[in-house]
Amino acid sequence: MDYTYIEILIEDISGASLVEEIMKKFIRDKGDVAYRIHSFKGIGRIPLNTNRISDIKTGRLLNDLPMYLKGMDTSLKSVPGRTAIFVIIDCDNEDCVQLKQRMVSMYQSLAIEIQVFFCIAIEEMEAWLLGDRDALCKAYPDAKRSLLQKYKQDSIIGTWEFLADVIYKGGSAGLKRDFSSYYEIGGFKIECAKKIGQYMDLHNNCSPSFHYFMKKLNDFIKASI
Repeated sequence: MDYTYIEILIEDISGASLVEEIMKKFIRDKGDVAYRIHSFKGIGRIPLNTNRISDIKTGRLLNDLPMYLKGMDTSLKSVPGRTAIFVIIDCDNEDCVQLKQRMVSMYQSLAIEIQVFFCIAIEEMEAWLLGDRDALCKAYPDAKRSLLQKYKQDSIIGTWEFLADVIYKGGSAGLKRDFSSYYEIGGFKIECAKKIGQYMDLHNNCSPSFHYFMKKLNDFIKASI
């Protein structure tokens, strides 16, 4: 297989922590594959005018995305083998089809050569954690299994809060009471991503949006063989 290099752009540190666990498993038997993950400070919005790309970073993924894609398109041309960029975001309450269309239109307007895959977690990346119940229960043996059974995969219900209700003793309300700052809650999200991610089975997950991400990864790798 040719040398393969993947850049992954993701909206926050907890998501990056989960994808790191996924990628470590994914490349284990893939030979000469390397990757790098960039995390941002939230999702932001796609700029209205991509013909005038600012070089000032906002820290928000979609705001900075045109600048990153243009820059990586230039820098990765010197990398041997095949290269690609994966952009992973939560759809939150947005229509995922419309969000995908806006990102693809932005990509096309940049007229760049690098291959870019847009992967949307529905509703949030915590859906990927809830998609592997065995991994979740191994990471959190005291998880509320009866509540977990009620979860409809990739539903728009406040996925992070539902996960907290399942794994945290006092539920999401208790978590917000015990961790008063956004920073502390973010730290708990990172812990969840790492603890559950280390047990995840990449071939056995109920989340359709997780399967889409894995399919695009596998398709790109197979094309390198």
